[in-house]
Formats: sequence, structure tokens, C-alpha cells
Amino acid sequence: MRTLVSLVAVTLLNAVLTIERFRRSLMAAWPLWLLWASAQAVAPACDGTPLSGVAGWDAGWKLSDGGYAGFAKMNVNIDGYSRAYHPKNAAAGALIHLCNAGRVHLADGSAYEGSESNAICTGRFMSDVARIEAAGWTDPAVGAVQWYGILGEGTAKIHGRTVSAVKPVQQAGGSGFYVSPTSLFDKSVADAKDQSRYVNPLRVPSAVMPRSLASNGVAIGTFGVAYHAGKRVAVPFVVGDGGPRVGEGSVALARLAAGLPLTDNVTRQNRFEGQVDKKEVLWVFFGGTPAPFESGNEARTIDDAKAAFAAWGGESRLAKCSQTVPRQ
Repeated sequence: MRTLVSLVAVTLLNAVLTIERFRRSLMAAWPLWLLWASAQAVAPACDGTPLSGVAGWDAGWKLSDGGYAGFAKMNVNIDGYSRAYHPKNAAAGALIHLCNAGRVHLADGSAYEGSESNAICTGRFMSDVARIEAAGWTDPAVGAVQWYGILGEGTAKIHGRTVSAVKPVQQAGGSGFYVSPTSLFDKSVADAKDQSRYVNPLRVPSAVMPRSLASNGVAIGTFGVAYHAGKRVAVPFVVGDGGPRVGEGSVALARLAAGLPLTDNVTRQNRFEGQVDKKEVLWVFFGGTPAPFESGNEARTIDDAKAAFAAWGGESRLAKCSQTVPRQ
């Protein structure tokens, strides 16, 4: 009988001690739980106001705490790559036709984009470029090409208008390829002909920014994130170049957003892998202060982009924005 009583007493004592330990652990955890709950309550949302006038966005969104967001396509931008442009185009291994890099200004005052159509690209454009080059690139009686996808030097006066960046520059080293610059570059590399000073699109996730965003305070060298809604993949990026519209990303950005591995073996056959033709990519530009860019330290730029994404609100805030930002 004494043994039974002792056993019951020990069992009750253990139960009391267990309850007390649980009570103490709960009290100890209470401040942490309270902090977590508070953080959830004040977690950054996606409050903002509609924003119009940004090329590429049918319905932009200006975030209340700074930054901009909107849904757009994902076109692949190869500017910055050492084998992007060559005078002989694909015959020399170039990934992009020259017509995508320039605007022709003719002696009669007319002008046109080289990429206006496939027929113009391979026909009229190449014919005019040949004539303009033979005349020394700056002859007002013939015309000039305003290069923007290729590094250009000098100016020409065509039909009373000053055209800049008219002489295409080839890379140092004698490869024959033209210099393909990006607006973001390593200031410590003084030679503009050195292709290594620019953002490598095969390795660095980067995005193009139109002037309409620049006028709203977004700067080259700041960061953002591209969210492929179909794939549910988010890729932080650096704003690496200017362009006509939101919706262009580097080879690295497009491939990562599509769930594809990075590769240095980019050919004309796979150069556009990861392209999204529907407006189902959410582009968020954080704004803020640009970070220093070191072309020889690509990992730092990638890490800086990830850190900026985390500071902005990370995956939890992005999930809210994907539901809040209007699509059209």
C-alpha cells in the first residue's frame, strides 16, 4: 500500500513540475512571440497609388514608401556581352543584328530605327550603314547612324541636326566585335573600349529602366526584383541599363526567373531562353541610393541585390504586391 501511495505521489509531483516548466517556458517565450506578432502586424504592405506614363506598364504602381511596381513582359537584353555585335553580324558569331543598335539619320532629314521591321533590318539598314561608313560616318551629304546599343564616338551635323555617337567603336584586343556598353559600368576601368568594364549579362541579373522611371527618381545602380508569377520565382536584380520600356532583363535574369541555370554557352539558338511574351512578370524597382559597381566582383553585386530585396520586405512583401499591384 505504501508503495502505491508513493508511486501516486511521485506521479503527481512530476505532473506539477511538468506544468510549471511549461508555464515558465511559455512566459520566457512570450516576449519573442509578442515581437513576432508585432512584426507581422507592421510588416510592409504594398500600399500605393496608380502610376501612368511608364513605358511597358499598362498600370504602374507607386509604392507609398518609395519605389515602383508593375506587370510587364520579360524580353532578353544582351547588351554588355562581348559577342553581342559585329560588323558581319551572325556570320561572325554575333548574337544580335546591328539593326537593333542604331537609328539612321539621312541627308534629307528623315530618320528610322534599324529594327523597324525584318525587311528594313537586313536590307535598307545594312545598305545605308555601308554607304555611311564608306563616307566616313559623318558626311552630311550621306547621313549618319546614331548608335545606342554600340559604343559610339563623335558627332555629325545632318540636315541641321546634331547626331551623337556616330562612329562605332570596336573592342580593345582586336576581336572585331563592337563594344556593347551598359549604363552601369566600373568606374575604375578607364578604357571605354574595354568590354570588361560593363555589366556581364550572362552572369549578373540586371534590368533595363526607361527614362520615365529615371524622371521619377530611380537611378542606374539601384536594385529591384522580378517575380515570374507563372513560375513563382523571384530574382533580385541591379538596374544596369537604360532602355525604351520596363520589361527587359539580362540573359541571367531571364534564365533564373524561368528556373534555368546560368550558362556562358549562349548561342543564337538559346539566347532568348526565359523570355516571357505575356505581361505576367512583376517588376519592382526599389529606388534609393546606387551601390558601387565592380565588374570583377559579380558576386558582390548579386549579394547586394539580395540584401536590398530582404531590406525592402522580401518574399512576404512580394506576395502581397503580386496580389495588390493592378495588371491592367
